[in-house]
Amino acid sequence: MKYIKHFGKSLLRLIDNKQFFYLIAGFLVIQAAWIALSGRYPMAFDEDFHLGIIRLYAHHISPFWSHQPAGGDAYGALARDPSYLYQYLMSFPYRLISVFTNSQTVQVLILRAINIALFTWGLFIFKKVLLKTGASLRLVNITCLIFILLPVVSLLAAQINYDNLFFPVTGLTLLLAFRFSDELKKKRFNLSLFTSLICLMLLGSLVKYAFLPIAVIVSGFIIFRLVKTFGISKELIKEIHGGWKKHSVKLRIIIVAGLLISLTLFGQRYAVNLIKYHTPTPECDKVLSIKECSAYGPWIRDYDFKINRIDTEIGTEKGIVTFGADWFYGMWLRIFFTVDGPGTLYQTRGPLPVPSLSAVVFVAIGIVAVLISFKRLLRQYEASNIVLLALLSVIYIVTLWLDEFKSFLDTRQPVAINGRYLIPILLPIILMMVMSVSIILKNHIRIKVATMVVVIFSLFWGGGALTYILRSNDAWYWHNQIVYDANHAVQHVLGPLTPRYNQPAEFLK
Repeated sequence: MKYIKHFGKSLLRLIDNKQFFYLIAGFLVIQAAWIALSGRYPMAFDEDFHLGIIRLYAHHISPFWSHQPAGGDAYGALARDPSYLYQYLMSFPYRLISVFTNSQTVQVLILRAINIALFTWGLFIFKKVLLKTGASLRLVNITCLIFILLPVVSLLAAQINYDNLFFPVTGLTLLLAFRFSDELKKKRFNLSLFTSLICLMLLGSLVKYAFLPIAVIVSGFIIFRLVKTFGISKELIKEIHGGWKKHSVKLRIIIVAGLLISLTLFGQRYAVNLIKYHTPTPECDKVLSIKECSAYGPWIRDYDFKINRIDTEIGTEKGIVTFGADWFYGMWLRIFFTVDGPGTLYQTRGPLPVPSLSAVVFVAIGIVAVLISFKRLLRQYEASNIVLLALLSVIYIVTLWLDEFKSFLDTRQPVAINGRYLIPILLPIILMMVMSVSIILKNHIRIKVATMVVVIFSLFWGGGALTYILRSNDAWYWHNQIVYDANHAVQHVLGPLTPRYNQPAEFLK
């Protein structure tokens, strides 16, 4: 018992250390880099789609298109797609890389490295966001460690995908919102912080349209805090005017220029789409012909489902139950599974049982813990920030579910259910569960330490990049002997120690 107690104290001291977070970030980079250096191009998360658009922008200096570019049909209605900023920005490093090499392999690996850096930057930002809740460094570190052990996290970070920019942009938006709220608590209106937040939300909506509900919720939070601080009165106008006068002429020009550029870019897509097509994100065939859209994979898939679907008597109520079961199963599966790209026709391998099944138990316990201790959570930590994260998580999930349920009603197929879509809100969700369990076990240190060890050990036992390594095969890899040997070595050493690693179809329907 003495040794167990000593081990527990040593473990807590390690996790409390500021340097422990750098170990977590480094471990994320190692996992993602292993997959990036192993998986041949294109990998499953739309790498060919994103790189294809990046290449089109590399020959086009403006972010705007007056018409559908030649060779662009495979990527949808590019002139009206609001989710374009990632590809446009990535076209600039691609232009530079292309000056020095025409090797697609080298280009892909460098772009993957940039994506790993973006995602890791997002982890650093989210660390600051989570600390703004009043949570201890220990709880934040545990949360981040759990997060990077989810197989989909390193799998996404290793690929060329706009979610790798969406992740840090979401974190930065929340961080700026919390900092602005902190200024309001001191009865100060920070104009530069406020305009930075507005610009970021406008531009974030152009990285991926799924950012829109996040922007709306954060905007609501800011408006609420403003009204609570200054009320609906002349005092707020005086504060804004005072903040404006305090800034230098140079900073005023930067603020105005930033707002004009952000509003112009946002309006050129979303406002024009609303006026012309009566929706912020028009379907491909509303902009282009059906023939042109037929080259766009996601659109033609859904179109074929709609045309060839078997209309049953399924009602909305039954549809909700049917889709709901598929949705929850699909999200769980695609957080813990691994998958190759089009080279093997998206060969899919099921989750490893220890991390994936234990996670179901942990989430169930976590949800119960949050429900039991939520009032204490608000009293003990930063209530307003926790409420924002909770509302953001719930509304984002509901919005995602409704959007995918609409597709289900149109196609009668559970399409586009991907665990990676939840990544922007997973860290706040995990933190609230960790904090709630910590509150409940406040006076039971040994149980708390034992719980932490069981959770982390269960996720380590086949989680993270190990799911990819143990479930993949040579057809997934770059044609390189070092890549083959490195993955085979891990498979031979750790495979036999991992339950059912040789059952790749497990949990797949």
